[in-house]
Amino acid sequence: MTEKHPLVSIVVLNYNGIKFLQDVFDSLLECTYPNLEIIMVDNRSSDESVLFVTDKYPRVRIHQNAENYKYARGNNEGIKIANGKYICLLNNDVKVSPRFVEPIIEIFESDLEIGAAQPKILDFNNRKQLEYAGACGGYLDWFGYPFLRGRLFNITENDSGQYDESVEIFWASGACIFFRADTLKNVGLLDESFELHMEEIDLCWRLHLTGWKILSVPQSVIWHHGGGTLSQFSAQKVYYNFRNNIFALIKNFSALNLLLRLPFRFFLDLIAVLRSFAILQFAMGLAILKGYSWLLFHISLLWEHRIQSQSRRIIMEKEVLKSIYPGSIVFEFFILRRHRFSDLLFFGKFLSRLGRKKSILKNN
Repeated sequence: MTEKHPLVSIVVLNYNGIKFLQDVFDSLLECTYPNLEIIMVDNRSSDESVLFVTDKYPRVRIHQNAENYKYARGNNEGIKIANGKYICLLNNDVKVSPRFVEPIIEIFESDLEIGAAQPKILDFNNRKQLEYAGACGGYLDWFGYPFLRGRLFNITENDSGQYDESVEIFWASGACIFFRADTLKNVGLLDESFELHMEEIDLCWRLHLTGWKILSVPQSVIWHHGGGTLSQFSAQKVYYNFRNNIFALIKNFSALNLLLRLPFRFFLDLIAVLRSFAILQFAMGLAILKGYSWLLFHISLLWEHRIQSQSRRIIMEKEVLKSIYPGSIVFEFFILRRHRFSDLLFFGKFLSRLGRKKSILKNN
């Protein structure tokens, strides 16, 4: 290690989350890592979050935003004032294990090519189940749909240690994501045009384009409530997920792969709309259409962001594609009825292609 205990800045973004704050800050103050800077960035809450943290947690540094900047800009404001060699973006609706920092910093310090990492994320209310928003790290399939090592669509696996190896992933969950601060200077911050959801996937993609690795480190553990801001069944979340997923594809795929994949993706998303209408989930179908409407009215913005992302690329597309699953999770999940990550058709071949390796860390 180059430093025994480099400074780690934990940035907790909050908006009207007073009911979660005792769990997150009590657990952070019980962490055994000796060099933490804890920052709460408040998105102009209308509850008493700021007063509560000011009175109860004097060690926590508070930054108050002028308005609700949502996830992307809100976290960016925290990143700008963080002093750590490493920065962790942490949701307010989590509880962390006492040693959740050490395994991740150990693996960062052991490999200077690692730009980001995430812990194992378990369900707060069912400690034996992997959590919907993070599980053990994320990937994209051939069509650009995101999925998790431990969760496909709405089915989340129980945790029996099946994903307890530290492996390379495509994206780390925004519920808890660690960055090397120098990495963010290299690739830029979260894209504020995303506002909510998928911005961590976009940022991780930009890391891949510039040669950084992203790891799942399951020896680090946190527990996440999930849905602290938006429920997974919210039409607004569906809107942002579809809108921002296509946004990320347009920004980060090469021109050839974008032209190859987008027509198929449009067709699959149309099926999703028709299916929503068929089962009388009209709000969900309309949310998808609203997401596409936003994209159509912001073509110049999409082009501008694509030019910016591609201008930083130093890695050939064929190398980036090694981290993208070569099959379709839509087909495998709904047609083949494969509901576990380890049951996917190309599971073994895919991990071998990633250079699957045993964890260099001991289980804690």
